Amino acid sequence: MRKTLTALATTVVFLLGVGVIVLASASAVRAQGLYGDPHFFVKRQLIWLGLAIGLVFAVSRFDYHWWRETPEFTIGFYVLMLIALALVFVPGIGVKVNGSYRWLKFGPVRVQPSEFAKLLTVIAMGVWFDRIGWRAKQFWKGAVWPGLGLAAVAGLIIIESDFGATLVVMFAGGALMFVAGTRLWYLLTFGVAALVPAAAMIAANPNRMERLLAWWAKRSGGATTSPAAYHVEQALVAFKNGGPLGVGFNQSIQKYNYLPEAHTDFIFAIGGEEFGFRFSIIILLAFAVILVCGMLISMRAPDRLGRLLAFGMTLLLVFQAVFNIGVVTDCLPTKGLALPFISYGGTNLLAALFAVGTLFNVGRHIDVFDERMHTQVVKNAAIQV
Repeated sequence: MRKTLTALATTVVFLLGVGVIVLASASAVRAQGLYGDPHFFVKRQLIWLGLAIGLVFAVSRFDYHWWRETPEFTIGFYVLMLIALALVFVPGIGVKVNGSYRWLKFGPVRVQPSEFAKLLTVIAMGVWFDRIGWRAKQFWKGAVWPGLGLAAVAGLIIIESDFGATLVVMFAGGALMFVAGTRLWYLLTFGVAALVPAAAMIAANPNRMERLLAWWAKRSGGATTSPAAYHVEQALVAFKNGGPLGVGFNQSIQKYNYLPEAHTDFIFAIGGEEFGFRFSIIILLAFAVILVCGMLISMRAPDRLGRLLAFGMTLLLVFQAVFNIGVVTDCLPTKGLALPFISYGGTNLLAALFAVGTLFNVGRHIDVFDERMHTQVVKNAAIQV
């Protein structure tokens, strides 16, 4: 397990380093225009990174069994999370950005509660299924109650108009329910039922509907001049500019206000422009390593709770990365979602490293369990002799 944890740590450190380097270039033009300092966003990201590194060490040393042994605290954190998701709509506390209510403002600091909602959803569902055990196959305990809990979180996030985070929460929660033992028939039934209100909300939002139609028009072999396709068209130009080897660090053309959100949701395109196709492949391979390491930790976890937590946290990281890359490369409809470890954003960085810390926590308990088992085997052998 130590080799797995070493590979995971090396990969995460690599992605964090790449993130700082690409952000330094991608954010320079916008930072200069807004704040007169080309390094403004990098400085803030480094501060958040320092806090996130402290968090990952704390979480890795924290005994994850505490969530199971103190269910009242788990429920309390879950309720606080729901309250935080609702507070984004309160004037003076919530902040509206680009037409969406996703942020809470505390002085100069803005926090996105949906990022922490993803984590607490995995924790709450992991504790629930760990406690009910084989009853996960029952309709009410294995499907209805956890489904309602997941729907409460997803409902509040989708009202904020954050479909990307909603998809991440629903996918991770649904996958967690499946591996915990919820019958597939129940999941499919609930999933189909959820499609109706989700489709209605998409149809009721002209901007989101235009993005979807623009994406579908290109899939159908036609061309589109819709403004909704502007982001992804500029991202594709960045990849074309970069080619196999890239135009070089800090030489991006698209970051000069051609590509919106160049330092956040579309930073992957700037990396591809400056470092070429090899950058894209390396990033994909890095997240593949995280997936493999996370699944190995989940499979070897010493108990059910550890398996569920490691599985859920791995899915949060990898699915969000795949979704972001899919949007930027025009494989999926345009939707704002950060690329873990690389995109600018303190809340996203804290959440990503919390997930990594949880994986290390479970992995550390695997080593402790293996040592105990080895010691017990040696004692039994000595007794037999």
